[in-house]
Amino acid sequence: MKNTKSNIEELKTVVAKASFVRCSPRKLRLVANAVRGMDPVKVIDYLSVTSKRAATPLLLVFKQAVANAKNNFQLSPAGLKVVSLMVEEGPRGPKRMDKSHGARFDRGIKRRRMAHITLKLVSKEK
Repeated sequence: MKNTKSNIEELKTVVAKASFVRCSPRKLRLVANAVRGMDPVKVIDYLSVTSKRAATPLLLVFKQAVANAKNNFQLSPAGLKVVSLMVEEGPRGPKRMDKSHGARFDRGIKRRRMAHITLKLVSKEK
């Protein structure tokens, strides 16, 4: 097992993405860090009962990845593990004036932040 990169390439990689998610990347990362080391089946159970608003887009991405593994690669959900879960910053949406704050806080401009989520799963068995 010298070259780990070639061993990972031999395994089946399942990718699921969500782009332009209307939630702040910072809030998504808080939930993503909480579930980062867990199995995908446990993550789905955890996210379905979490009260954070950012849990909903992450739940949809995990469900999409498990469904991709089932339908496209005929892999069982129990035999999957998370390789990477990335929450990246998307475009900052339309600017709006916040007149109640005047010149403070970036001249009273509110921005709607968006995020991109990328999830990669790998089968545990060769």
